[in-house]
Amino acid sequence: MPPRKSVETLEHMCFMVMAQTIHEISVELEESPETCRMSVNDLSEMVASLPSIIDENMITKVIETIHQTVSRTRRAIGMRTCLQVLLQPHVQRLDLSGLFFDMRLPGNTNFVIRNVVSERIGKMKNLTVLNMVSKCNDEILNIISKQCPCILEVIVSISDLVTDAGLIDLVNGCPKLEKLGIYKCWEVTSEGIAYILLHGHNLEKLQCDQLGAVMISKLRRSENTFKLTHFEQTHSLFEPQEDDIAWVGRVCKNLESASLFVDDESLALVPQLGPIKTLEIETSAVLGDGFLTAITKLGESLSILQLNCDEVNQEKIVLLGSHCPHLNTLHISTATVEGDELLVNPGNLFSSLTSLHLQVWKEAVISSECVDFFLLWCHKLESIVLKAEVEFFTDQYLEKILASNQLKDTKRIIFASDKHVPLTLKSVHRLVESCPNLEFLGVSSWDVAEEEFFQIRDHIKKNNYNLTIL
Repeated sequence: MPPRKSVETLEHMCFMVMAQTIHEISVELEESPETCRMSVNDLSEMVASLPSIIDENMITKVIETIHQTVSRTRRAIGMRTCLQVLLQPHVQRLDLSGLFFDMRLPGNTNFVIRNVVSERIGKMKNLTVLNMVSKCNDEILNIISKQCPCILEVIVSISDLVTDAGLIDLVNGCPKLEKLGIYKCWEVTSEGIAYILLHGHNLEKLQCDQLGAVMISKLRRSENTFKLTHFEQTHSLFEPQEDDIAWVGRVCKNLESASLFVDDESLALVPQLGPIKTLEIETSAVLGDGFLTAITKLGESLSILQLNCDEVNQEKIVLLGSHCPHLNTLHISTATVEGDELLVNPGNLFSSLTSLHLQVWKEAVISSECVDFFLLWCHKLESIVLKAEVEFFTDQYLEKILASNQLKDTKRIIFASDKHVPLTLKSVHRLVESCPNLEFLGVSSWDVAEEEFFQIRDHIKKNNYNLTIL
């Protein structure tokens, strides 16, 4: 049986009550300041008396409360005051990403957010982390460069108002900067990216989908070395010369991961980056000799592999398991899995795998042999996501799998299809009984009637299982 839900901690309850109270008072202050129980200064002084870590967590909780209000009323009333009182000088980690990921806000509200941050952030002398996805601008970066010398991490991806100028100020004024996220900052040019690389002397991770192209085109002749641990080129097809990729490997000695949009021929060059542990590959080509060369040379160093390609050959899957024994995460998204040879796992392939995501799109059918290859023999799986046409996946088939592999460590299971997965309520109960650590079960494509779904959901709630079923 799945684990029981833990009792809600007093700490969490207090956070939520405080967050709701701060938001309610902020709404009152903006709607009826004359009759409000507190002034803005009183509320600000109360928050200022809290330890910094409490305030930082409170910012996240208040944003969750604002999200609920925006979802219900489509109004962001109270947001300005909340930010004014929560953004205190003692804050060291400022995470405002929830204002982008959790809700859609109108342009005038984003303007208000930027203004409040501009007013408050200059007083945060010990700020080390800023996550301001989609909301940042050059003015805020300029203030940080002058007032926040200890900052280590800045994430401003999808911010249209961030340009080269703001980023140049940032790297010049913040010599300790280790991580910078600028995905989809459309006003940032290749010259700006090159400047960041040359002057961000402690930069370990630059989240930029043009990183590879800029390094090779702008910095190839420089004598600089870089502390980067991640390399990527996903904005456009990466077609490097062999000496170019070898140069990257020489000047970036600390690389641990790479994300690339490449053809099969260029895949063969990836090992020259060094002993990569995490590899994300997108290709429109069929995986061939280049892929085989890459996995052969990376071998035991590779622990995480994500593949997005048009076709995966069954023989390549076998070779991947043979050459990469320490692989713990395998995510494959492909149009089809092909191969003439019977796909058979002798029992030792992918034995370290904890996460398997296999998606076959374009309504292609995946064979039972392919599913057997993984599910019968991967006994350490914690996450299983299978999305494909799987007419063979019946209650009886699942019973066969569980007889061989009880999935005792599995926390997340999704068996899905655009059409139909012939599993019934019987399999829901079977998985709940068999998987003692199960926390999430996706059944939306199954032969489970609405009444049966509500029945099992009520059963989970009645027994207080820590299990979400969707």
